[in-house]
Amino acid sequence: MADILVVKAKLKEACPGFNVAGDLAEALSKKVEVAIGDAVKRAESNQRKTVMSKDIPFAFACCAKHSENLIVKAKIKGAASGANVAGDLAEALNCYAHCLLKNACERAEGNQRKTVMAKDL
Repeated sequence: MADILVVKAKLKEACPGFNVAGDLAEALSKKVEVAIGDAVKRAESNQRKTVMSKDIPFAFACCAKHSENLIVKAKIKGAASGANVAGDLAEALNCYAHCLLKNACERAEGNQRKTVMAKDL
């Protein structure tokens, strides 16, 4: 992975009440990168050159607007392997990242830890 796709400084805000381990940002970025790759494949299989929010896994499960923008929008195009990127893609990726973090916080809490780590993703 050449670039990190998430804003490290925003992770603490997205995980209120938890400490954030140093490995979390890179692990979350890798998950987002995989989601982008899968979305590109889905768009291609539907004979489209543009990756849209509907190509992101679980994009329809998240309807919330999040105050913290966890995704570095400028890096999405590079991660999308030369595909065109729709304007709604960043928000879908942001929802996906928030969902992953919410689940990671729940997992850390279930393991009686106050620190969210990469392994919680």
